[in-house]
Amino acid sequence: MLPMVDLDLTLGCGQVFRWFKEGEWWSGVVDGKEVHLRTHDRRIDVRGEISKDRLRDYFRSGDDLDLIYAEIARDDLMRDLASRFKGLRLIRQDPWECSLSYLLATNANFPRIQKMVDAVCRTFGPLLPGGRHDFPSPSNILDGEEKALKCGLGYRCGRMVEFARNVEEGRLDFEALMEMSYAECISYLKGFEGIGDKVADCIALFCLDHLEAFPVDVRIRRVMDRAYGIKGSYKVVRECGQRYFGRYAGYAQELLYHWDGLKST
Repeated sequence: MLPMVDLDLTLGCGQVFRWFKEGEWWSGVVDGKEVHLRTHDRRIDVRGEISKDRLRDYFRSGDDLDLIYAEIARDDLMRDLASRFKGLRLIRQDPWECSLSYLLATNANFPRIQKMVDAVCRTFGPLLPGGRHDFPSPSNILDGEEKALKCGLGYRCGRMVEFARNVEEGRLDFEALMEMSYAECISYLKGFEGIGDKVADCIALFCLDHLEAFPVDVRIRRVMDRAYGIKGSYKVVRECGQRYFGRYAGYAQELLYHWDGLKST
């Protein structure tokens, strides 16, 4: 069986940029294949060439949500969110796609990020049978480097090409980053142009299995101040969140992020 997952919460909470809901179905691209998912009669229907084992891995079936929610639900607010948003899972994203997407995400809102990621895929990614484009490989980008300016990325254009070169030439080893401690991983990632604290934390959390990461953006600053009276530098807010919520602070962050987004709409 697939893990307990609420598709609307998990795919629509802002952690991924290439899933779109069309009627009852969520449509995305995983491993170069178009995939369509919907919840029906308390089960997930699947269309596309993807195995159940791959979906289990993608939706992190090894994460025990009951245990995680119990550990992070340390106050009335978090207990309420864990109940209301039951089934919101972190996704185990492809490290290259995830890291480049968050590199592009600096100083941009969600629709703008989606537009930039889509432009990169349309410019560099192979066309798939269903009409969408796959996420380009580093070599796809480097082979067509002269087309980068057409993506509308602004100052991010050069960063994207240089990042692709670092991955292609082996200076960025995602498997090695997974084996590092959280602190070592963050420090190493920040050595690359365009990756600061927030981008490094997003990469560590969403694709490198460092579930203690606690990315801090405008929403998290606002909710941590309003709900917990915590304010200050990025480091102060992040470390307070990590100390309070513990080894699954990333799950707490995503619940708080989604909750604040609902309150702001």
